[in-house]
Amino acid sequence: MTVAHPILILGCGVLSRRIADVLAADGRFCPTIADRDGDGLHAAQIAGYHTRPIAGPSYREALLRAMTGQAAVIVSDAADSAPDIAACAATQGCHYLDVLESAVSAKAVGKAAVAAPAKVGFAPGCGLAPGYVTALASADLAAAGPQAEVTVFVGVLPADPTNRLGYANIWGVSGLIDEYTQPCLCLRDWALDRIAPLSEREEVEIGGQRLEAFTTAGSLDALAARHAGEVRGLVFKTLRYPGHLDYIRFLLEDLGLSRQLYRLKSLLLSSLPQSDDDRVVIALRTVEPGRPTRWSERTLRATPRSDGRRDSAIATTTAAHVAAMLDLVLTGRPPLRGLIAPGAVPVARLRESPFFALLDREAKDSHASGETDHYRR
Repeated sequence: MTVAHPILILGCGVLSRRIADVLAADGRFCPTIADRDGDGLHAAQIAGYHTRPIAGPSYREALLRAMTGQAAVIVSDAADSAPDIAACAATQGCHYLDVLESAVSAKAVGKAAVAAPAKVGFAPGCGLAPGYVTALASADLAAAGPQAEVTVFVGVLPADPTNRLGYANIWGVSGLIDEYTQPCLCLRDWALDRIAPLSEREEVEIGGQRLEAFTTAGSLDALAARHAGEVRGLVFKTLRYPGHLDYIRFLLEDLGLSRQLYRLKSLLLSSLPQSDDDRVVIALRTVEPGRPTRWSERTLRATPRSDGRRDSAIATTTAAHVAAMLDLVLTGRPPLRGLIAPGAVPVARLRESPFFALLDREAKDSHASGETDHYRR
């Protein structure tokens, strides 16, 4: 009988539960949700999840105890300290993965990887972007010529918008504010450059619907750095329902909340509706001289559960991708080791894991023609 790999998931929110669900559905893995939040952990326990408290006067010592005997740790909550967790993973010889969107955290994780045993894998940024989208973009960049200009469009959108922002509290407000206010790393004329967030607005049609797109920060930083000098352009843009950008600029610029981000966070947390009925829209546009513009598009939607609720598209996408990465770290042939940057694992390799099939299936089920690749004049 094969013994299941014990996996520690730090965080007790919706995403942690979805990761635990995806892993538990495969008999090779035994997930445990761990957190310092006693109330949240109790709720997860009542819901049927295996849980463990992270408690004690020393957070580091509590982490080390929790990681004892674990094959890997997955950080799903940005409130946790990724550098501390990665350092503890290095000490314990425990594989480390996270779904965070912080370039600062990723850099600290890289330092921990250097100090870790060679047999341990460290994979920061295994969520949507960086993560799944980075892998898709890497495939397009590998096929592009040096004159190519690639734009990556990603939107996590409520299926049924109910306010003028056309938005809901789906994923997390703190990360959203960082994306909207930090400089955006990109490639311009083959060189790394930084451009302003909320700029270069355009309207695009994806899946028969008009959406607006504009620059945001943090999603493809590692990919841009890796491809500097290889392609002419690489830019990341967020997708929203038309009108969203104008209202966000009103809040940040006209009301001056760009200088009081704590107030913007409080406002959005108290005002945006919670929603698990979402869709993840991904599109990549490649422009090369003398060739038609190439588009690759896919949409993933929330899926109904037997209890009447939904598994949100963003939670499923993130859980499936980090689970596939974990699978390759633990059971890949050869297994992934050392520091594994977002996008460093090709899509073909990710498809070796049965977890990645969930992403392919959801994309096909949610789009009339599945993942589409086409050209536009």
